[in-house]
Amino acid sequence: MLTVAELNRVRRLGVLIDTLHAVVYFAPEPQAAYRELGLRGYWRGYFASRAAPLGPVGPHLVTALFGGFAPGMVARAIPQVWTVAAPEPVQAARLSGASAALQRLIGDQDATVRAAAALTGACVEALPLPGRPMAAAQAGLNRPESALAALWHDCTVLREFRGDAHLAAVAIAGLVWPEPHLLQRNRVDPRQREHRGWDEETWQRAAERVRGRDLREVEAMTDTLAAPGFAVLGPAEQEELVRLLEPLARAAGAELPFPNAMSLPPV
Repeated sequence: MLTVAELNRVRRLGVLIDTLHAVVYFAPEPQAAYRELGLRGYWRGYFASRAAPLGPVGPHLVTALFGGFAPGMVARAIPQVWTVAAPEPVQAARLSGASAALQRLIGDQDATVRAAAALTGACVEALPLPGRPMAAAQAGLNRPESALAALWHDCTVLREFRGDAHLAAVAIAGLVWPEPHLLQRNRVDPRQREHRGWDEETWQRAAERVRGRDLREVEAMTDTLAAPGFAVLGPAEQEELVRLLEPLARAAGAELPFPNAMSLPPV
């Protein structure tokens, strides 16, 4: 069993890593890169770029592995996007766009970036990937040589590792989508239903089913299942990673709206 302090550290690392990763969803550089490939509209770029490490997959797999999205919303983008751009150039556009955005936001913090990337790289190298499909797909990509791009790559792998953990925690809790969204209450963008493509009737039925339930059980299980992502680091190294990531995540967080559909808090 992990201690409260250990779980709190895992959660803090999750917020910092997710904030750095999330620039790819909110900054203009990745969106411009997707448009250059012919992917028009935000959601086509989102689904294609996040699914690209999986290959030219269909909507059922994307719906299952992403979690949270209405099947019909996924099917409006997948698999049609693969007729516009193949996964490999989409993935390259995603990486270049995210790297450009972080370069603009973070600026001259090279020593901090290199030190953080050394620790996140060690985490990714040691990740237990069985049962973690999204993390495994991302980890299978080549790690970039640039320290900043490598850090974003690592944060993306670790973010997907936690995402895989969250989907497992949702299943353990006996929840089905969109029920977990309704447990977040005022912590996310009030347009969450529209962002995830759910109709009003389905949303309201889910709200009735989870009335009285607490999000904390899912969060605690997510933290527990995400903890192995940092197990290769000792407590002091984990604290050092928190210290290194905090100024980087604060800078990156300037690109994020609050509240947001990812339920990320300000760093």
